[in-house]
Amino acid sequence: MRPRLRAAIVGTGFVGRQHVEALRRLGTVDVAAVAASTPQRATQAAESLGVERGVGDWLELTESHDVDVIHVCVPNDLHHDVVASALGAGKDVVCEKPLAISLEQGMRLARLASRSERAAVLCHNYRYYPMATELRARLRAGEIGPLHAIRGSYLQDWLLGAGDTNWRVDAARGGASRAVADIGSHWIDLAEVISGCRLEAVMAQLGTVHARRPVYDGAETFAGGGPPNTGVADGWAPVATEDQAGLLLRFAGGVQGSLTISQAAAGHKNALELSLDGADGSATWRQERPDQLWIGRRDRPSELVSRDPRTLSAEAAGVARLPAGHTEGWGDGLRNLLGAAYAEIRRRRGDATIPQASDGMPLPTFDDGVRHLAFVEAALRSAADERWISVAEVMAALEPIEEAVNA
Repeated sequence: MRPRLRAAIVGTGFVGRQHVEALRRLGTVDVAAVAASTPQRATQAAESLGVERGVGDWLELTESHDVDVIHVCVPNDLHHDVVASALGAGKDVVCEKPLAISLEQGMRLARLASRSERAAVLCHNYRYYPMATELRARLRAGEIGPLHAIRGSYLQDWLLGAGDTNWRVDAARGGASRAVADIGSHWIDLAEVISGCRLEAVMAQLGTVHARRPVYDGAETFAGGGPPNTGVADGWAPVATEDQAGLLLRFAGGVQGSLTISQAAAGHKNALELSLDGADGSATWRQERPDQLWIGRRDRPSELVSRDPRTLSAEAAGVARLPAGHTEGWGDGLRNLLGAAYAEIRRRRGDATIPQASDGMPLPTFDDGVRHLAFVEAALRSAADERWISVAEVMAALEPIEEAVNA
């Protein structure tokens, strides 16, 4: 019998807790420990999650001999140090996006990952929704013909009020970009992996709805149940990151694109929408209606495809866990992503029963994370300069840094 892998979760907020739950659903991984910002919070989290150990210093976990895999679920400014420590200690890593707080940091982590013998996976779980996978399979089969446009939006309302705040609002913790880096990177990842078209250039307009917000003082982002200012200190501070963005995009092959992003759009909770226009049809997938895929036709009836494992492509059926009519959503996508990640981890650790990755949905890598950070940097530069900025231009400006990292 193969020994069970032991995972440690660094970060016990919303996402960290979801990682614990998803790993337990896999049934093949032991959650050995969690790390929080203080020993008291770590102990409380471990008890509430039923985890055997809680620690107040994440270094204790990255250096632990009885931990195989580190899940990085902390604020963005800590990603670099936690990931670098874990890879340096020979651990496999699953990291929440964005990969790092800057493109330079992301490049260093990608280089560390490529030099290691361990798996390094970025958490883009929207790839692993069954109907997102189905859309990719249908495009690859040529169902809507050659693409000429990729368009969509990602709208939320959790920062609509002037009194709403979070650590992501602080550029020192979340990075120079907020909405584009936080949710725009999810959309770009999904658009690229489903369409097969790489993003080449960006023309961006960024907007900050509230110039000042309360200083963040520890409120859980998606806890709910209280007034908007719960957990907020009395002080207010200027906001340097964007609440919304309008982007024109250019993908490889001359494919046009457009994307609207907002964290201040009333009534929209997590409304990611991706549409693709081709010569023979169009297709739309909406995260808030995860089990439906709309296929548009001009000369014959359009079609609303519902998730049914009996009629899906082999790729999509492989990640559909429930019978038709039982909605599969965000947590199921995370479970599917982690299932694929741990299959890769076991394969790299010499488990001969794990085959090489098939032609299905590829795992998101740290190289993907670097490309997403280049997209974010291009958007910031474009908004500042009021011109198109290419991803290649951003990457070329960092060549001396990459050469130093490779040395």
